[in-house]
Parts: sequence; structure tokens; C-alpha cells
Amino acid sequence: MVGLGRMALPIELLKHAGRIPELFVATRLTPSYVPLIRRYLEFEKLDYPFELPLTNGRTLTLSSQAEVAVFWQIFVRQCYRMPAGCRTILDAGANVGMYVVWAAGAQPEARIVALEPFPTTYLALEKNIRANKLETRVRSSRIGLAAQTGDRFIKTAGPSPNRGVVLHDLEVSTEDTVRVPCMSLTECLQYHELESIDLLKMDIEGSEWEVLLSTPTPVLRSIRHIQLEYHAVHARFGYTPEKLFAHLAAGGHQLTFRQEDAQRTGIAYFKLT
Repeated sequence: MVGLGRMALPIELLKHAGRIPELFVATRLTPSYVPLIRRYLEFEKLDYPFELPLTNGRTLTLSSQAEVAVFWQIFVRQCYRMPAGCRTILDAGANVGMYVVWAAGAQPEARIVALEPFPTTYLALEKNIRANKLETRVRSSRIGLAAQTGDRFIKTAGPSPNRGVVLHDLEVSTEDTVRVPCMSLTECLQYHELESIDLLKMDIEGSEWEVLLSTPTPVLRSIRHIQLEYHAVHARFGYTPEKLFAHLAAGGHQLTFRQEDAQRTGIAYFKLT
């Protein structure tokens, strides 16, 4: 792999031998694959923000190693799929817009509503939308999803992809949180005048349980495909994948794919039957 020789000692590269196919995928995605791979493998401390041009003419500004890791999941590992015929997409948990940019390329005819409640992350999302000239196709909205419409809190600590709405049952300090506006999924669809959507992508760091379990069956039936990340750590609040999947099945959604990591954080795909 040309250009990677000086980024790590041979013994360090051997630790990542199983990732070599992924590294070759990265070389096809960006002319800046060397600085991208160096940041992803964390061989050394590197500066951010990181401007990442893509070979398809798009570009992204990434502000942390955690955002690089999300890019890797979406673009290199292709953790999401684009079902045929998706023209309306709701991106819940848009972060800085990596999925937006990927989806815009995967489905050039799609219109996307991108939700991101955290103030500084939302500004980064808007920047990436403008940089890729997607303003006519993407509508960004600084709201989060929750069981009920109203203000909630997000902790300010940690990298942007890991910030989620604090659950109602947990105590929060105004010193380490920021207040954000939230909507139920039902009211969000009404607010954006979406009678139906082809694809709901949801990565909202633990709020997926309360949002989907509180969504009525008729609303679930207005969504053709759901692709979501779920967090088993929230089982202590009574949330289980079995309970969630049964609720989605009652709304007509068939589980078509499921994968979990060692921490039991998983990704699941559903299709309306």
C-alpha cells in the first residue's frame, strides 16, 4: 500500500493485519487515505479538525477520532444499506453529516431530513451540508427525538458521536449538560410534513428505546424501512431488544438483519411487510 510505510512500525501494522481489506477500501474513497488511516488506527496524536476530500467530489470536516471512527463505519465498512426506491429519508442522530453525505451519494434522488440537537454538532452538520452543496436536498433541524415533545438535556462531555439525550430517570447537572428541544417521532413527522418516509435511520445513543416504544402502530406503518443502532446497556431501565422488536413487529416491521458487538450494542434493519 503506497504511502503507508512511514505511518507505523512494522510490528504495529501487524496488530492490524485483519484490517488490511478495509485499508484498501479506504484508498478508493479518498485521495487523503494516508492521513485518514493514520487517524483511524491512532498510531500517533494528530491534529483536528481534519479536512477529508472524497473521490466522488464530496468532502467532510471531521473534528475528532470518534468522528473518524463513524466515517469508517459508514463509508468503509458500509454498516448501512440503501434499499431500492428510497426517496424520503429521516436521519435521526445526524451528527456532523456523514450519513447525510453517504446517503446523498447512494440515492441521488432522495430528499433527506437530518436531525441533530447538540448546538455545536448541528453547526458542523450545516457546514458539511453547505460544503457539499446539498442545501436543496437536505433539510437540517436542531431537534432530538424523545418519547414526548419538550426540552431535554444532553451531557456536554465526550466526543460528538457519543452524546445522547439523558434519560428522564437520571439526575442531571446544569453545569455539564445543555438543554435541547426534542419531539416525539409522531410530531416530528408532522412538523416536517412527512405523511410517510421510505427510510428511518436512527443512531441516537440510547433514546431509540423510548422513541420507538412510544410511537403508535399507525405511525410505524408509515415508515417503509428502519435501520437503527440499539444499546443493550439500557436494559437496566427495562429496555430489551425482544421488547422493542416485538413492538416494531406489531407495527408491521420484519427484522431482516441484526448484528451485535461484545458490548451488546447492535444494529438492526427492519422492512415493512
